[in-house]
Amino acid sequence: MPTPVKFPRLGESVAEGTVAAWLKREGDYVEKDEALAEVVTDKVNAELPSPVAGRLVKILVPADQTVPVGTAIALIEEEGAVAEVAEEASASQSSRAAAALATPAVEQVTSAAAVQRGTSALSVEAEAVTAEPHDGQQPGERERQRISPLARRLAREHGIDLNEIKGTGIGGRVRKEDILAYLDQRQRSAQTAQVPAAAVAAQPRPSSVTVASSAAVAARGPEPVAAGPDEEVIVPDRMRLAIAEHMVRSKRTAPHATTVVEVDMTAIARWLERNKEEFKRREGYSISYVPFVMKAVCEGIRKVPLINSSWTEDNRIIVKKRIHLGVAVATDSGLVVPTIHDADQYTIAGLARRLNEVAQRARSNRLTVQDLQGSTFVVNNPGTFGTILSVPIINQPHAAILSMDAVVKRPVVTEEDAIAIRYMMYLCLSFDHRILDGAGAATFLQAVRAKLQSYGSEIDVY
Repeated sequence: MPTPVKFPRLGESVAEGTVAAWLKREGDYVEKDEALAEVVTDKVNAELPSPVAGRLVKILVPADQTVPVGTAIALIEEEGAVAEVAEEASASQSSRAAAALATPAVEQVTSAAAVQRGTSALSVEAEAVTAEPHDGQQPGERERQRISPLARRLAREHGIDLNEIKGTGIGGRVRKEDILAYLDQRQRSAQTAQVPAAAVAAQPRPSSVTVASSAAVAARGPEPVAAGPDEEVIVPDRMRLAIAEHMVRSKRTAPHATTVVEVDMTAIARWLERNKEEFKRREGYSISYVPFVMKAVCEGIRKVPLINSSWTEDNRIIVKKRIHLGVAVATDSGLVVPTIHDADQYTIAGLARRLNEVAQRARSNRLTVQDLQGSTFVVNNPGTFGTILSVPIINQPHAAILSMDAVVKRPVVTEEDAIAIRYMMYLCLSFDHRILDGAGAATFLQAVRAKLQSYGSEIDVY
């Protein structure tokens, strides 16, 4: 049975993506984790590795086609299965050769039938995997599959009747580009068909017509906004639409609560002042406050494991035993959150190295599939832009997200009741109140702060 290769989920907010190009052809042999295709989503371009070693027997989705996440896009006959089939074919050929000496005419018929059955079996097998999502579906469900998930959401948000739109995808599939083109055309039509308000108001209308018109407008949804003489209407790109959908869904899904602590970062700040340049010269990459905070977050998660969990649709809590930290990275095209897997296993220097690697890949659009999967908690760093207090939105389906703001020098009253200039930073934790109460969130932040303030003048980052 061939192994289906499914379109991966490249980020929590990604619902669909495009097969940009196939790097292998049907019949080619591929190793496990060898690049099989280039895939593009709202957030990233990446190479899709093969999940198994074997032969690519069928490409189900051609290049440049957009499909929902989880769609089977290819079939791979695994290495063991290929060898087994070859052995069976060799044994079968030997048997047929021996039998041919006794009954050549009968063998010719048998061989032809066997070939026909083998071809039919392969075709049926491929069709079964391809058609698997349609099993037991009603016509209405099959019809909905002709509309991409993002296109359906856009249509719902703008009150668009999908029957009015002709799909340009394979088999007439309605894609988001069709919705955006329809909105643009509707906007231009509205601008060119302006009617003086006074003339419209002067025309008498029966109340029944007014009621019917109001009902039709309500069913159709809001009309597109027409830009004024000093305004511009911008149609968001795919990444911005994906971010918007994910942020709205997060606020609707999780009851957000927020708590803040202030951290004295003086010891770390002075160590960085003395060692930052030497560290970069020696290691070849920079070190900043972020890996220190990430290390402290791992300490906090060990103390409050519930912060590293998710709320399920059947009202259960899944606690993640491994710590995979997502790090928000701002790029020219938008925000992405690559993952540093098993972050608690790294030293501070190791975290700095991994952080530098994923940030560079994110900004050069070279993130891999693995880079965008599996995060269990996110650290956000708007402080790099000079912010002093930020309240983040949870990256679903996580239980919480931590925002670290700028480290600034301020006069502070010390424990000896003296006034001193210290390097201070705010940490802001947004958490899902279904999973955590204020006490648990505060305990986590206190553990993070205690770790950050525990360093002396000399810090071992290795």
